[in-house]
Amino acid sequence: MSLFFFVYTIALLFICIATASICGAAWAVSHRNRYIPQALFFIFYFAELASIFGSEWMVQNISSINPSNYYSIDFPAFRILIGAAILSCFWYVVLDIVDVHHLRAVFIPALVFIIMCTLIVATMPYGALRQWLFYTMRQISLIACLVYARYRYHKSNDEIMQQRITKRTHMMIILSILIVGILIEDTFVILDLPIPGPDSIFAALFLSSRNFSENIMMLYLAYTVVRPAFEIISLHFNEPPEAKTDEGEANRLTGHIEDRLPAYAAAHGLSKREREILGLTMQGKSNREIANELILAEGTIKTHLHNIMKKCGQANREALRKDFWAS
Repeated sequence: MSLFFFVYTIALLFICIATASICGAAWAVSHRNRYIPQALFFIFYFAELASIFGSEWMVQNISSINPSNYYSIDFPAFRILIGAAILSCFWYVVLDIVDVHHLRAVFIPALVFIIMCTLIVATMPYGALRQWLFYTMRQISLIACLVYARYRYHKSNDEIMQQRITKRTHMMIILSILIVGILIEDTFVILDLPIPGPDSIFAALFLSSRNFSENIMMLYLAYTVVRPAFEIISLHFNEPPEAKTDEGEANRLTGHIEDRLPAYAAAHGLSKREREILGLTMQGKSNREIANELILAEGTIKTHLHNIMKKCGQANREALRKDFWAS
């Protein structure tokens, strides 16, 4: 193994652990459960990458790499289970965005993935096609996850949920492109690329397992996770954030409110209108401003706020704000 690939792999492992640690810190500060599967995603990815790195290190002294060992699937049970764990974390985060909180929605896709990979390993003959199908199942699962999110977007009438997905359209497009890149790389490396010779810089590398496009996707996911996590950590949850006059700061505050609102509203049984009014209240808007924005009477807003505070067990607007940000 060349020095470049050694340093490259160590850097990826460090990023995985650092990202998981930041997610853990964000969860400790905010108690938002979404950071748990995000942290687990990078822990599981670290475990898989470390196993590939370890296997590559151990086979450096193999005298020859040939078709009899190049297309093997090392530790298939581990690969299947760790792949299912990674996909379950990815599914959980996406389902949380589209307000689906049934555990079966996470476990059923993981079970289907385990069954399909097991059938491929158990029934298909050894060779490039078997290996390609085995690793392609993960990309199919990722694509299915993104397609399901778009389906929920078009199916649901929940405006807040649609706004959250709309804000993430750019990210979903980038992820779709990267997933296609992973499929292209797997197809080229496994089905078209000749087996590396002993003098090749790729000698002793498990190219089918070590997908560079997948590494890029992991780095992109790390960026999308770390950025809001830092913002969450920077907020002072002992004192709720004040309304922002700067447009950029206001947009970030609104984003945090939108992310937090569905779980809080569901926990207290708030109606769609009450959830909408609560979100505007958390932005620091007065009853009159909320009434003007929603084209309602100011007295109606007061009645809704009274019902919201009663359902949430809070005596006044300030106590409601503190409870919302501490939830």
